[in-house]
Amino acid sequence: MMHIAVERLLDGVVRTLTEAVLPAVTTPYARGQLYAAVDVLRNLRDRVEPRADHAAEESAAATAALENAGAALATAAPALAAELRAALAAVPAAPPHARAAAARTIMADALEALAALPADVTRAARRPLAEHLGAQALRDLAPLKPSLLAEISRG
Repeated sequence: MMHIAVERLLDGVVRTLTEAVLPAVTTPYARGQLYAAVDVLRNLRDRVEPRADHAAEESAAATAALENAGAALATAAPALAAELRAALAAVPAAPPHARAAAARTIMADALEALAALPADVTRAARRPLAEHLGAQALRDLAPLKPSLLAEISRG
């Protein structure tokens, strides 16, 4: 899953602007504008946090997928089904980011456990997990703005 901390992302943008872009900017006005943008980004870094509604949506979808996977494993791999139920029961109710992080960990552990079992035993359990991961990838990409790559490449 594609989750980059906002702080890390902004740090990378600031580093690129100061190390790669700033040396190439020659006019005092443009340098001043660039420094202003860097200043805003540095101050913004510690004031933003990921949206709680996205985390709540992710954790709800992951929980449902894991519950469905556990139900599919009830007969073929009852011990693993019980482990999934126990792990889900231990997921914190709040805050949403902690809930989503816990669901991601359970998802990764479940996929690792399923990989150790025969495919015919795990096929039905893998399906809801794969569907969740596909849908989550779309949820992760949906908030992104259209790319400016064409403008960037023109310079």
